[in-house]
Amino acid sequence: MGRNSKDNSLARYEELIKISVRYNDYLRHQMFRIGLSSITHKPTNEASRYVFNVRRVLNELSKENREIIVNEFFSEKTNSNWWNKYYSSSTYYRKRYFAIKSFMEIYTQ
Repeated sequence: MGRNSKDNSLARYEELIKISVRYNDYLRHQMFRIGLSSITHKPTNEASRYVFNVRRVLNELSKENREIIVNEFFSEKTNSNWWNKYYSSSTYYRKRYFAIKSFMEIYTQ
């Protein structure tokens, strides 16, 4: 596989995860807006499927891949270089690429 195709597929996977995260943020905002009634609010079928699929994927990922995906895309960005104490830059970006690829492969099953 050539470098350009690897870069293109990574960019595509990153964009899909970012869309997923934006949707997650939207759902959180909606739940906050609804307030206490969110406890009894029934989510739409689409929202339920989304939450189920993201949880399913995160449960199926390896611990390392799950940690990378959660820290990179789903947690608050208080420390964008969280990975520095675990990996060198090249190792992190290689592992990040495979974590994103794994996430999307499982998500689209």
